[in-house]
Amino acid sequence: GPHPTPELSFAVMHLHTYAGIMITASHNSKEYNGYKLYGEDGGQLPPKPADEIVRERQEVTDIFHIKKVSGGIKKIGSEIDKEYLNQVKTIPINRDLIKKWGDKLTISFTPLHGAGGDLGSKALKEAGFNKILTVKEQFKPDGTFPTVKYPNPEFHEVFKISESYGADVELAVDPDS
Repeated sequence: GPHPTPELSFAVMHLHTYAGIMITASHNSKEYNGYKLYGEDGGQLPPKPADEIVRERQEVTDIFHIKKVSGGIKKIGSEIDKEYLNQVKTIPINRDLIKKWGDKLTISFTPLHGAGGDLGSKALKEAGFNKILTVKEQFKPDGTFPTVKYPNPEFHEVFKISESYGADVELAVDPDS
C-alpha cells in the first residue's frame, strides 16, 4: 500500500538492504510518474549508479526472464510502519507544549492526494495531538491530484479546502510526504 518516501529511506537502513524501490506518482509533473531507486545509505541513487541501472534495464527484452535478485524482494508493511513511527517519536519536540495544547489545538492535515495520509495522521496522534481533522477531499492517494493544480505545500492554493475546516493550524505534506 501507500507509504511515504522517507519511510523507504528508513526501511532500507533499518533492514540493511542493498537498495529500495519506490513506485511513485510524481507531484512535480505526472509525466515523471514511475519509480525511484534508493541505495543502501537510504538516499536516492546518484547519477552514475542510476545510469548503470537504466542501461541494464534497456537491455531487458523479456520482462519474464530477468535475472533473479539475490536475497529477493521484501515489500514493507505494518511492521516497518511501527518501527518508523517509533523512530519519528525520537525527534526532539517540546513535549510540555504538546501536553498543554495537544487536546485543545485543532490541526487540519492533508497529504495532498499522496502517500502520507495514514502514517502522517498516526504520527500526529502518537505525538499527542488529539484533534486531527483530515482533509477528506485530499486524503486518498491519486496521482492526478484532482483538487489542486500543483500539489505542493509551498503554494497557498493547496490550503483552500483545508481552510474551510476552521482549524487552528493547517498542515500539508507534499505527496511524497
